[in-house]
Amino acid sequence: ASSVSCASVENPSLNFLFKVYISDLYIRKGPGTNYGTNGFCPKGVYTIVEVKTGAGSDAGWGKLKSGAGWISLDYATRI
Repeated sequence: ASSVSCASVENPSLNFLFKVYISDLYIRKGPGTNYGTNGFCPKGVYTIVEVKTGAGSDAGWGKLKSGAGWISLDYATRI
């Protein structure tokens, strides 16, 4: 039941698909290089649910739908 309530809250129009084109993009714990890292994001296509501005990225930071953290959109292109 909890997954149903979460899905109903989420706004599908806020989801964007981004393709990461470098193999060792850091996943950050928050939207900026001033946050710690949480592993790497390999090349591939990811769903971004929120975009914020933050230190270290001209294009902004995208929040991964998986909940793993935030990636710099300088190294990804929207598809």
